[in-house]
Amino acid sequence: HWREAWKYGLRAYRYCQHDVGHALAAIAYAAATLGWRVEPLGWSDQRLAALLGIDRETDFDPDEPEAPDLAVWVGPEPAHAEMIDAWLDRPRSYLGKANRLSTGHVSWTGIEQVHRACWRDTAQQTAPADPATLPPLTQLDGDLGAGALIRQRRSAVDFDGQTQMPREAWISMLDALLPRPGTPPFDAWRRTPRVSLLLFVHRVEGVAPGLYVLVRTPAHRDRLHRSLRSEWAWVPLDGAPAHLGLYRLVEGDARNAARALSCHQDIASDGCFAVAMLADFDAALEHGPWRYRELFWECGLIGQILYLEAEAAGLRGTGIGCFFDDAVHDLLGIQDRRWQSLYHFTVGGPVEDPRLRTEPPYAHLDERSA
Repeated sequence: HWREAWKYGLRAYRYCQHDVGHALAAIAYAAATLGWRVEPLGWSDQRLAALLGIDRETDFDPDEPEAPDLAVWVGPEPAHAEMIDAWLDRPRSYLGKANRLSTGHVSWTGIEQVHRACWRDTAQQTAPADPATLPPLTQLDGDLGAGALIRQRRSAVDFDGQTQMPREAWISMLDALLPRPGTPPFDAWRRTPRVSLLLFVHRVEGVAPGLYVLVRTPAHRDRLHRSLRSEWAWVPLDGAPAHLGLYRLVEGDARNAARALSCHQDIASDGCFAVAMLADFDAALEHGPWRYRELFWECGLIGQILYLEAEAAGLRGTGIGCFFDDAVHDLLGIQDRRWQSLYHFTVGGPVEDPRLRTEPPYAHLDERSA
């Protein structure tokens, strides 16, 4: 966690969990290009730490301990418990000591507290998801193959504040966020959906600016309706697919709100739309405190979809880690912990930085060998 905490402080724990979700989705997309499958293995943290050798406290700086997160099976065939157990039972040894990252440290005690509170001490079996009832996903047309699209993916550093997104591309992007068990990356995430989206719409052709909500599973609609402001309209978007679960809450210019809630960052208001990911918080934690981590994983997975869908649409996206949680809840009228804002994201027309460029992978090694 220190790899994040040196810069981001207490919120580093959350950012580490976001990254797990982004990584899981990235692996799922890459595996899909090979026709392979990805399956989270649901091991206990103790078992994973022992396998990785990071439970050897004397071999790690006391200010820089490593934390286990997630083991996944990647391959052309399903994971077989007997094969995995046989592999795990093989003798292994661990050598060396971890490098020290920093000469000085700041103690963020809250990170260790939440890490211990969310420790998963039992293995968990992942039940197969219910068959998808959604129509097949319509892919955006584009000139790039999956590999090129994945390699060009970048985080936007600035938006032009002018680009308008075509309505069809926006609806297709939102459709890609609905959980379909047989479609990557959701084929690697067989969990009950816990996250729905608040949308700050700024520049989408044919869509009135304002606040919208994308209800990612029908079970969320009534609970969200009870938790959000009673005066909001909940009007389905005209012409949107019936299965999408997209509703307009209130019409109006949402740019100032998006900017203020995201730590006054212009990037939240200068894009085509911004997102606040709302987690079905209390319902998830009823199944164990370590589910807190999984809520962020699901958010990160959604963020990775938005990254690639934005690239496919000729746009660019970026996650926003800095936002005012309580202010988001105040805007929405949330009075309890049933719904919590865990991650923000934004998509728009990027302002390219000419100082950044893409080089062939491992080109520096070729130069050394020459």
